[in-house]
Amino acid sequence: MVQLAEAYFNGKKVKPIWNGGKFSLQDSNIDFTPSESAHAQLFWDMGGIIKNRPSIYTLLPNPDNNVLIDSGLIWGEDIIDLILADRGKVVLPLRNLQGFNELDDALNFADNIAIGIDWSDKIEASHRDFKIDIVDLLHQLIKRNQVTIIFYSLNGEYPYIPAGTSSNLELYLAYLTNKNIQPSWAKEVFLFE
Repeated sequence: MVQLAEAYFNGKKVKPIWNGGKFSLQDSNIDFTPSESAHAQLFWDMGGIIKNRPSIYTLLPNPDNNVLIDSGLIWGEDIIDLILADRGKVVLPLRNLQGFNELDDALNFADNIAIGIDWSDKIEASHRDFKIDIVDLLHQLIKRNQVTIIFYSLNGEYPYIPAGTSSNLELYLAYLTNKNIQPSWAKEVFLFE
């Protein structure tokens, strides 16, 4: 099933774009108003992802955690601010973290989060700790009791994940492009408008 994913920047609805190694956006000049869906949703705070200036309070409080929110955390300890904002289930993206030590620091503050993994034809991350085989990375996350994982398909590709590994995880897939193929391992697929 394909669900809604929305991105916003400076109060406007935007479309995230992957430009060979970094994110940019396409502005729509439409004011951003978060839709209220009964289904799972994904929100990207592009101010946080691109400029490390999240505006989490743009979203309504969501204590039930039935939405996923990626504000582009750069430092693991910043996760506490997002959790306390109570806007939904926080996604901790691996893209900018400084390795497993930084991840472990963030996990000391949180237990009910999702891990975000940027994927093109490989893992896209700034630290070499995360640029390993995808199955090995997933096993490292399982050891850390992280079972909710969202893959961001930056160019329409997604990883092969063996059934033995995927059965231990709650996996999601979000396309930045206009594909909506649902691999067998994906619980939900998100598509950015």
